[in-house]
Amino acid sequence: MKKILFPTDFSPAAANAFDYAVNLAKALDAKIDLMSVYHLPLNDAGRVPPDYIERMLEEKRKSVEQRLQSLIQGKAARLIGSARAHYGLFIYQEIIDAARQKGSGLIVMGAKGERAAVEKLMGSVTTHTMMHAPCPVLAIPETAAYKPISHIAYATDFEHSDQEAVGKLMELAGSLGAAIHFVHVDVRAEAGRMEDYVMVENYPLPFTDFSVVGSKSVIEGLEAFMQEKHIDMLALFIPNRRLWERLFHSSFSKRMAFYSKAPLLVFRE
Repeated sequence: MKKILFPTDFSPAAANAFDYAVNLAKALDAKIDLMSVYHLPLNDAGRVPPDYIERMLEEKRKSVEQRLQSLIQGKAARLIGSARAHYGLFIYQEIIDAARQKGSGLIVMGAKGERAAVEKLMGSVTTHTMMHAPCPVLAIPETAAYKPISHIAYATDFEHSDQEAVGKLMELAGSLGAAIHFVHVDVRAEAGRMEDYVMVENYPLPFTDFSVVGSKSVIEGLEAFMQEKHIDMLALFIPNRRLWERLFHSSFSKRMAFYSKAPLLVFRE
């Protein structure tokens, strides 16, 4: 993984995520492509002459580029591959397109909020990026400070399609010197039960350890496991929209809060 794409909106959450991305790039010996998407508010664009819109866009572009340059001064400068301002109305689509064009191996971006509903925690831009990006996406909670990554949890439903995601995760974990802990949450089991398995029948992938957690919800089960095992990063493979909705948008857990302070790494097909 030699290229990390980092989109920023210059918010406090993005600033924290950039510090995380810089440290992660050092650990992986990777370069960061820095980007920010800009546009004019529709109200402003509808009230001014067309020739003035061009001038406003140019001023906006220069302002964004100056802010990007201010981010890469000092210790981060040697880690930056490129820094560009992108014009676009749909921020997540610009991020996805940039990742494809640059051949990014990972997108790192900020996630807003603590102890908020998952939709608010991730935000629509982060959620859409995770669902459609051509590479894994790592979302950094606003309160997550970087520390050496020693333990990564991989949540699974025993899908054979896990294989590609696990291969990429093993490569990442190997570069970081981290252990991978496989975990499955069984919502039909007795709540609070946690069992460690040496092997799981018919599961085609190797692992160092495997736990099954009994919980009334997937979110609560993962949170309990992460606290007990001192997990530094949670990884998920989202093979389809159905599983994503089960984890984050399911009707039975509308009030569920996602309390984790650990970064979330999402793989897509």
